[in-house]
Amino acid sequence: MKNVEIERKFLVRKKDISFDFNKYKHSEISQGFIYIKPAIRIRKTDDKYSLTIKTKPPKEVKAKNDLARTEYEIEIPKKCYNYLSKFCQGRIIKKTRYYIPYKQYIIELDIFKGDLKGLIYAEIEFDSVKKAEKFKPLSWFYRDVTGIEMYKNTQLSICKIIKNVLRY
Repeated sequence: MKNVEIERKFLVRKKDISFDFNKYKHSEISQGFIYIKPAIRIRKTDDKYSLTIKTKPPKEVKAKNDLARTEYEIEIPKKCYNYLSKFCQGRIIKKTRYYIPYKQYIIELDIFKGDLKGLIYAEIEFDSVKKAEKFKPLSWFYRDVTGIEMYKNTQLSICKIIKNVLRY
């Protein structure tokens, strides 16, 4: 469905990763949130800049736990990103994202930096809610955190007690 992101998110413990993720294509990401609900995000991915708005999905998409969201993303110039970054709430999140092929999917492995260092996510996008719900987590996925408020990037940008997020 157009402009609907269907995604599951899993915590990953570095000790459970038994392969060299550094051999995969990756991007350096910096992102901040101008607004939390709905989520209005600015992001720098390598040398590209974007503004994204994420809201609840359309009513016809039956999904629990924020499994699906409406997402509109537009490319913006660097000058716009720099200006909007002044209005971000909380911290700018920095992470390296690795793109790991798995069957018909791409696992996006996010390794966070700065005061979120130690936090690792694996995110997978699906083309249907049914496929997302049927997906069996891989052995190196520690815990499904899809829809858990404290693990949403919006919350990571404003949370004050980082150790609660990193304790898993």
